Amino acid sequence: MSKALHEAIEQLLQEVGHPLTTSEIADRLNRSAGYSKADGSAITAFQIHGRTKNYPQLFIRDGTLVSLAGWNG
Repeated sequence: MSKALHEAIEQLLQEVGHPLTTSEIADRLNRSAGYSKADGSAITAFQIHGRTKNYPQLFIRDGTLVSLAGWNG
C-alpha cells in the first residue's frame, strides 16, 4: 500500500527538521521515492497547498511556508 500525500509531506518535514515552501516540498517529493502519484505525473506546489490546507491538525501554513503543527516557534 502506498503512502498518502499528507503522510509523505509530514515525513519529509520531520526529516528536514524545518519548514519548507510548497514548491520545495513538491520538488523534494518529486526527486525522492517517498511518494508518487498513481498517474506518474509530477506533484505540484498547488497540490501541496491543497493537501496541507486540508490537514490543519498536522500542518501550519504561513503563505507558502509549511511547518508541522507540533513544532514550537
